[in-house]
Amino acid sequence: MSHQIECCFINRLNGSEAIFSDLEKRKDVNVQTFSCIGNCHRCAEEFHCMIGGERLTASTPEQLYEKIIAKLK
Repeated sequence: MSHQIECCFINRLNGSEAIFSDLEKRKDVNVQTFSCIGNCHRCAEEFHCMIGGERLTASTPEQLYEKIIAKLK
C-alpha cells in the first residue's frame, strides 16, 4: 500500500526538505510537492503536509516527521 503525502515547495524550502527527501526514499510513500496545498501563509508559521486529506502540522520538521511516521503505521 502506497501512502500519498502532499507538501508545498515553500514549506520544503523553509526547513522540511530533509524529512521529505527521507520519505521519498521509502517504497510505501509517494511524496508530491506542489507550489501550494492550500492555507497559504501557514508555511511561514509551521511545518505541514497532507496525508489522505488530513493536514498534519508541527512546530519543527522533526515533529512533523514523527507525526507522519505515526500516521503511516
